[in-house]
Amino acid sequence: MNPPSAAQPGSGATPPTVAPTTASATRPVSGRPADLQPGHRLVTVTGDDALWTSCEEFVYEMYVSIGYTEPSPRHRVEELAHWAEVSRFHAVVDETDRVVGTVRTIYGPYAELPVNQFERTDHTDPDPVCELSSLVVDPHQRSTGVIEHLYRAGWLDAWRSGSEAVVALIDDWLYQAFKETYRLPFRQIGVGQHYMGTDPVPVCLPLQGHRYLDLARENPQFWAWTLEALTAGEVRDWDLPIVLLDDTGTATGTTVPHATPAPRAR
Repeated sequence: MNPPSAAQPGSGATPPTVAPTTASATRPVSGRPADLQPGHRLVTVTGDDALWTSCEEFVYEMYVSIGYTEPSPRHRVEELAHWAEVSRFHAVVDETDRVVGTVRTIYGPYAELPVNQFERTDHTDPDPVCELSSLVVDPHQRSTGVIEHLYRAGWLDAWRSGSEAVVALIDDWLYQAFKETYRLPFRQIGVGQHYMGTDPVPVCLPLQGHRYLDLARENPQFWAWTLEALTAGEVRDWDLPIVLLDDTGTATGTTVPHATPAPRAR
């Protein structure tokens, strides 16, 4: 994300239960992501942390190698330096603290984020928003669950920050994968253009519980894994659907959130 191709994705009343539906998309769903490999762990990194420079250098080296940014004596992506004070990294590191994957969360009004460099055509979601950027995975760590753990960390960070939506600049292939393979409720909100060596489009992922009902029904194992990172209070307060699994991990139904959730506290 920004650009993404380096990452080879109530009232307290009990809601009714709805049986799983057949997904309309033809691409098989992702299912439950793999656990992180032994020795790998997920960490949150701010500008005061020693790992901040390592994260910046990791993204920089990957972007330079594939032509997304120009070399810099500071060994950082200069196009993103302006937002250092309003962002942080989530990173997967190994037992020696070597970075193997990152995602960056940048917070603020839409007009003050990198995504605003693109023409916006959908203004549905209000400020503040959280932009996911620098979703980068070591090529040797792809298809090992790293990208899913990073996505979940960024998504959860956005919820906890009080943001109204997640926004991002992503290539069309990744946009389609997020929608079809994971069933994430992304939608395009602007006009794509050439940017940092690729041709991304601006997209949005709403942070409203009822928007995730189709995901919970159509990719229940992925959604159940997503909820494992939340507290019971967060699931309740954010009015998120809950997938019901039997002893074999097969989905038997989904609890439906309220159509008009209560405002979230910031």
